[in-house]
Amino acid sequence: MARRLPSAIPIVPVAVNLVRAATRDRLAPEKMEQLQARLLRKLVTHAHATVPYYRETLDPDVVATFTGPADLHRLPILPRSEISLQGARLLADGFSPANTREARSSGTTGKPATSYFSEGDLGYLRATYLWDLLATGMRPTDRIAYFRVGGFRRHRLEKLGLARNVHVNTSLGLDEQVEAFLAGRPNFLCGFPNAIVAVVGELKRRGIRPDDVRGVVFAGEKVTQAARTEVTEYFGARANEVYASVETYSIARSCPRGALHLRSGDVAVEVEHDDGSVSRATAGGLLEGNILVTRLHAEAMPLLRYRLGDRVLIGPDDCACTTFSTPIVRQVIGRTVDQLQTADGRLRHGDWVGSMIIPLPGIRQFQLVQAEPGKVEVLIVPATTPTDLAERAAAAMASTPDFDITVRLVDTIPPGPNGKIRMVHSLL
Repeated sequence: MARRLPSAIPIVPVAVNLVRAATRDRLAPEKMEQLQARLLRKLVTHAHATVPYYRETLDPDVVATFTGPADLHRLPILPRSEISLQGARLLADGFSPANTREARSSGTTGKPATSYFSEGDLGYLRATYLWDLLATGMRPTDRIAYFRVGGFRRHRLEKLGLARNVHVNTSLGLDEQVEAFLAGRPNFLCGFPNAIVAVVGELKRRGIRPDDVRGVVFAGEKVTQAARTEVTEYFGARANEVYASVETYSIARSCPRGALHLRSGDVAVEVEHDDGSVSRATAGGLLEGNILVTRLHAEAMPLLRYRLGDRVLIGPDDCACTTFSTPIVRQVIGRTVDQLQTADGRLRHGDWVGSMIIPLPGIRQFQLVQAEPGKVEVLIVPATTPTDLAERAAAAMASTPDFDITVRLVDTIPPGPNGKIRMVHSLL
């Protein structure tokens, strides 16, 4: 039964689910498999019984005999485009836009996806988000700056000085973002890396060095090693990474050793390969392809085997940390729409070029611009005073097949309306 939305964020569900999320983080592989099986059976049954879209697309016999993660391949894949096409038909009975919370993706692909969450969903999702921050070094008394378009709702604990929010709206101009940062005096930063890097660059230009930032969590887009180092050294802060989306929330989080482990207690992950085959993320070896995500806690809007739009490289757990025992996201290669066109009309993912740029020292930001098939201009914002950076970048990419590449150093790369910088900007 759907309930009316409360006027303030309920604290008790978050506290209860915080303990649950922290416990699930440390489950042994066999226990994690059992948990996923139980939650998936419940989710699939719920989706088929209450969601109009799944009543039509799920085979009743498959639902009746569904056992868990090993049976995911028996369910249809949900393309990202279906969220917009299906709309309310993806909502469970009793739920509507009027009695759920709406959340829109940042629209990196140009087509924002709108998801809906019940208060039951949010009680768990808020807890997992809070747990990610606490586990990466946030203190309850910290002021947290969120570098993102939308802000978070206020909660009662802020009046007690706990988990206070500072919203740095990345859709605004850089000066406005800097002013919001300075006014909020945050201790902990979380959000789009390129937005954080841009604010750091402007603070350095103004000769301002805040001394109370202790931690940074990069989330939402790729970041070069030089940019990461610039931010952490400027603040003297510890850095972590979270891989998440609006539709699925946390998918993976970095451990103390820096490995980006899957949050297998919250999501079931598969990889769809270029030949159309699909592998579970628990399979051995390296898996490369489009990520499919099933959020295990979804009351209002279940998304089964959701094709998020990211290309990833996932490998088995070979990390020596004692925090997780889950597979590791070796690389979020980029958005599947970040493609470049060869002279003969073939499409290749932009990471063929981008992967050669990210490891190079001295690069703060970059973008691949294509105005003509077979030709790519690489825009680079230097992290330091450039010397031979353009020559080194050009040499690193000289052997890139199918493309005639030129390099140009620039002072800035304009972000999109959401504050992110697309890896590939196609003018074709």
